[in-house]
Amino acid sequence: MKARMGRILLVEDDEMIASVVEDVLSEHNHVVDLVSTGPDALDQLLHYHYDMAIIDWGLPGMPGYTVTEQYRGKGGKIPILFLTGQTDVVKKVQALDVGADDYICKPFAVDELIARVTALLRRPPVEDEKVVKSGSLQLDLATCQVTISGAPLALTAGEFALLKLFMQNPGKVFSISSIVDKIFQSDAEFAEKAVRQRVMVLRKKLSVDGHEESIVTVTGQGYKFEARG
Repeated sequence: MKARMGRILLVEDDEMIASVVEDVLSEHNHVVDLVSTGPDALDQLLHYHYDMAIIDWGLPGMPGYTVTEQYRGKGGKIPILFLTGQTDVVKKVQALDVGADDYICKPFAVDELIARVTALLRRPPVEDEKVVKSGSLQLDLATCQVTISGAPLALTAGEFALLKLFMQNPGKVFSISSIVDKIFQSDAEFAEKAVRQRVMVLRKKLSVDGHEESIVTVTGQGYKFEARG
């Protein structure tokens, strides 16, 4: 299986290391977003889509293992690679226990970093849950059926794809362009209008039991889905 390029969140407060890693990843055609604190990292992970994250152990505001633990606790599934100066086996085990997929010790060789990133991006995506729920709203991925309080909801294929994207990524903000890339794959100007129209229609159809309020407009950024318990 060929390595795929990815959008990577790099979390590192050492400017020199961050610059080197960012440059190396960019040279290998990865798209890199860089943040330097634990709280910023958690916020990015919970609100934006990434293919993997590279997280330093020691970060201002919140250590890397806490970021990982809280992200996993909220259902986050992307691969996470730790950058760590820790040589204590207990610390390494702690990183894996809270949900890290791999770690690399500082100082590290650039070739080793790229090899580990490539290996993590080669992993197949985590299989979708068969049924996704939000309160009385239920989306069955096996049958492509949507129900609210057990009553079927008629959706077009595009509306189903949009709702699936939202419900599988609760709390994450999707820009119109990212929705176009994932669902519409058409002319940009037309697709932007199509996204807005599709969201409006989907909200109207979800108005049963107030579920239209689950699709939230984030001014200047896009849309996100707020799941119910």
